[in-house]
Amino acid sequence: MSLVRFDPFSALREFDRFFETPELRREHTWLPRVDVFDGDGALVVRAEVPGVDPESIDVTVEGGRLTVSGSRSFETESTKAGYHRKEIFEGTFSRTILLPDGTDPEAVSASSKDGILEITVPKLPEVLPRTVTVEVKS
Repeated sequence: MSLVRFDPFSALREFDRFFETPELRREHTWLPRVDVFDGDGALVVRAEVPGVDPESIDVTVEGGRLTVSGSRSFETESTKAGYHRKEIFEGTFSRTILLPDGTDPEAVSASSKDGILEITVPKLPEVLPRTVTVEVKS
């Protein structure tokens, strides 16, 4: 009698490998990873966009949604001959983040440094925390 090692995640790995095939990747867009957090009086969105020219990134705010889109390509004359392996996604991308109530879509700003796009969406003054002084009576 021999023991068979059971791997409960093997089916998931096979499923992931199916979507990693180059034929499928060419048809799909890639998605940059994002962090969304509350900053100093603003909602901050950081997106990983290495290899993307900041001039080719579009940031739009419409209907309570912040959308970041653009594209990247590494294709050059030297790489057209053929790849031995291709794992870096290229092509167009688009990410949409729902903005919470109380943000100011008119004052959105964005900057890019070292492949990280940072978008700041200020909060309206009426939703910012307020400090109230407690009067002590003797």
